[in-house]
Amino acid sequence: MIKTFENCSSEYQITIICFFIFLTLLYMILVIYEGIGKRQRKMLLQDSALLIVIFFITSGLCARQRMFYEEEDSMILFKIPYVILIVMGICGFLYVGMKIFGIHKYRKNCLRENAVQESLDNLPSGIVFFDGNGMPKLMNRKMYQICQNLAGRDIQNITELKEALEHPLKENVFYDVDLKVYYFADGSVWKFSEKEITTTAGDRFFQFLASEVSELYRNKVLLKEENQKLQEMSVAMKELSKNVITLTREEEMLSMKMRVHDNLGYSVLAAQRMLMRESEADRDIFRSQWKQTLDLLNKDNESVEGEQLHRQVQERAKTLGVKIIYTGEKVWESHISELMDTILLEALSNCVRHAGASELYVKSGSEEQEWIIVITDNGQKTEKNVKEGGGLSGIRKRVEQYGGTLRISAESKFSIIVKIPKEVRR
Repeated sequence: MIKTFENCSSEYQITIICFFIFLTLLYMILVIYEGIGKRQRKMLLQDSALLIVIFFITSGLCARQRMFYEEEDSMILFKIPYVILIVMGICGFLYVGMKIFGIHKYRKNCLRENAVQESLDNLPSGIVFFDGNGMPKLMNRKMYQICQNLAGRDIQNITELKEALEHPLKENVFYDVDLKVYYFADGSVWKFSEKEITTTAGDRFFQFLASEVSELYRNKVLLKEENQKLQEMSVAMKELSKNVITLTREEEMLSMKMRVHDNLGYSVLAAQRMLMRESEADRDIFRSQWKQTLDLLNKDNESVEGEQLHRQVQERAKTLGVKIIYTGEKVWESHISELMDTILLEALSNCVRHAGASELYVKSGSEEQEWIIVITDNGQKTEKNVKEGGGLSGIRKRVEQYGGTLRISAESKFSIIVKIPKEVRR
């Protein structure tokens, strides 16, 4: 005969009742656990129903005294074999255990809500999410601080944030209209971006992200300043270019004046010698020189330089009857030699016209960083106060263009002392 619950001994009855009481407590814990975890409503209702059933079974088993019932067989629960009750309890226990284990595993694999908040708070950027109604759902600590600087208070909705971005507190924030960034009082620079997010379920969210661009902002400011300097330098270079053109023209005019002066002086002296001797050769030289002078005045001939210039010096000296005597070190630099020949063209005319010289002495020497050239003649002694004419003035300017100096001495003999650096800076 199968024993029912009422036929069992009191020890067995107490054991079964305690087992069901423990099972009831487990179901209560399960329901509470699911409620806190916001599980699906269907599962919560199902487990709540099972809790009620287990609770009534436990309550019925606790009614051990039959005086509460009118008939002996009115409590059907007592007629159930105790083995079935034990199997029901074990199955209920296993069910609760599996459910609790499943919930624990699910939560272990999912991020906690405060864990998401902590992760966002550790971000160096500010971020906030608004729902479709414009209410804030999630905001990290950095964005909260930024909003405090922008508005001076807490942001309650998306409209207040947009107003704060459009009209920030002037005492705390400077808005750069060109770069569209916000410069805060602590020296940090922030740039805001807005993005609309739609979930798979169709829910809309609005994301505002504040990124620090302090270093980038400073680089852009420096770049802007450098561009401004480059523009100013460009304007200065244009002005300098104009000045260079003017100086070039002045240099060309100076060179032209010097050549005209030399040729005119030489032509006059050649004419005097022709009048004195009236030889056919002198007439040819006279005509050739005056033709050259006229061509020069008409700007038809080009400048003479190099070997041609040196030959011109020798021809002029021969025509004027002056012997040029070179002493000292030989000048190897071509620009120094050309400058020396240019000076000799003027010196030849001056020594014949003012001193009646027949010999011209050119002494050259060098020091560590410069050449020294001294030009004298064997002519008559001149006055100590020598006034520079157009020829000597032109030569002085030419020497100064090479970074040198020119000094005229008339103490014992008329002398021209020229010093020119070996490294010319033109």
